[in-house]
Amino acid sequence: MKQFLIFIGGMIAGALLLYVIGFRAESSIKEQLKQELIKKLSNKLEKLNQEPDVQYIEVKGKKGNVTLHTGMPKDSVRILVGKPDEVELRSYGNALEDWGYKIKNGYISDLEINFENGKLKSLRQK
Repeated sequence: MKQFLIFIGGMIAGALLLYVIGFRAESSIKEQLKQELIKKLSNKLEKLNQEPDVQYIEVKGKKGNVTLHTGMPKDSVRILVGKPDEVELRSYGNALEDWGYKIKNGYISDLEINFENGKLKSLRQK
């Protein structure tokens, strides 16, 4: 009977020990996950709080002088500047499109406008 009680006591002590170890391990894993989540959320909030780098550019287009800005949709650029004389489509993961306008002469493009995913990315006027 004495051996049986020692056996039962050992089982109970072992079960309690496993419970305590498991609880501590679970708590530390939860704490790590919590810290990682907080870090990811703070990074996302930081990105949201940053103001986009918008540049305003005045160019001479087919319809006269107009002001464009980075991030402007293609449709708005077409309305303000006019229909492009040359269009080049490229795609390397993102939808890239280049428009060329022949403003001063009819042979080479004087105004080149670059779009990425349908938004004005950059331009160059000679």
